[in-house]
Amino acid sequence: MEHALRPLGAVVQLLEELGHEVTYAYDDLVFVNDNDFLLQFENTGPALNLFFNQKCLKQNADNIEQSIIPAADRKGLSIVKKGYYTLTEQANENLQIEFFSN
Repeated sequence: MEHALRPLGAVVQLLEELGHEVTYAYDDLVFVNDNDFLLQFENTGPALNLFFNQKCLKQNADNIEQSIIPAADRKGLSIVKKGYYTLTEQANENLQIEFFSN
């Protein structure tokens, strides 16, 4: 089954308009400059999952969630808060990401 093209350009534009900078996009993940959150593309079209860094302050997470979801809707993107993640640096300079659902 073929996956719909991921609208990375629209996501980058959305994040920049909200004052965030995409630092890295890899496969289905979009990393943001402050590492407070990341976005993960679903397998179909313009749907994304929102994960907050476990270290992100609750007030920051709430503010990001309240701004990003309606702004995404206006661009035809669907963002759903899914949970949080941890980022651990490994000895070989790789990063390990673990995802946790709410």
